[in-house]
Formats: sequence, structure tokens, C-alpha cells
Amino acid sequence: MPAGTTSFYFRTRKSLLHAVASRLTELDVADFSLMSELDNQSTQFIGTAGLARIVMYVNSEPWLTRARARYEFMLLASRDAELAAALDESGDRLYTLARQVVTQWHPANTAPDPALIDDQAIATLTFINGAMMTFVAGQPIVDSAEHLDRLIQGVIAGVAQIRLG
Repeated sequence: MPAGTTSFYFRTRKSLLHAVASRLTELDVADFSLMSELDNQSTQFIGTAGLARIVMYVNSEPWLTRARARYEFMLLASRDAELAAALDESGDRLYTLARQVVTQWHPANTAPDPALIDDQAIATLTFINGAMMTFVAGQPIVDSAEHLDRLIQGVIAGVAQIRLG
């Protein structure tokens, strides 16, 4: 078999899929790391407005193609524990980012309940995953980072109201 063919490097479909999932995770982790660095240098990627900007990137290339692949892999991962493990790091980074954003949303002089922060982060992740899925499907529900920012803030505030009210 010639060294230039895919099967020379990946003998099975499963090994090819795992390699692609690993590469996708590497790219996601690199993006999240870059965004963390930018967060320290600029206010552009801070808080809910920064998260909204990050999510809006998914509606453009190359992030749109990667998002499509990520959702395909998530479906495959439900039947393949090794593949799920390869995608975990990316998911963990996104959860950490959502948790940081939610924590920044609260006034600096307060110490919100960690369970509230967790609920808000989960609700925020669920919402932005839904927004990203609409990009992948070609039917975006938002057309600007500002609009998405308002919706994210509404989700966070809504969870706080439910828990506190």
C-alpha cells in the first residue's frame, strides 16, 4: 500500500475517527488557550460578551466545519467510550470557560453559592450548544454577538431568579 494513502496510517475506520477526534480536541484546546491569553490582554473576550463573540465564530469557517465534525463525533461517542474520552478535554475546557463567565457575571463583592454557579454554567452551556447547533444546521437563531450576549445574560439571570426566588 502506498505511504500516501489513509489506510497506510490508519488501518481501521475506528483508528481514523479517533485520530480525527484527537486532532479536533487539540484544535479546540489551542483555541480556548488562545482565548484565555487574549482575555488577559484585552477586554474583548471577557465575560458574557466575550463568550458571545467566541460562540459567533462558530458561524464562520474554519470553525463551522469543526463544529459540524464535533457534533458528528458527539453522536458517535455515545457508542464509543474511547472516542468519548478523546473529546472530554474539549468539553471540560468549554465548561471551565462557561463557569468563569458566570462567575464574572456576579458582582465582585459577592460570594455566590457554588451550586448556583454550576447550574448557571450548565444552563449557559446548554443554551450556547443549542445556538451552535443552529449554525451547524444553517438556521442561525442569532445574527450578532450583542444579541447572543443579551440572551446569555438572560439565561444566567433566569437561573439565578429561579434558585433565589
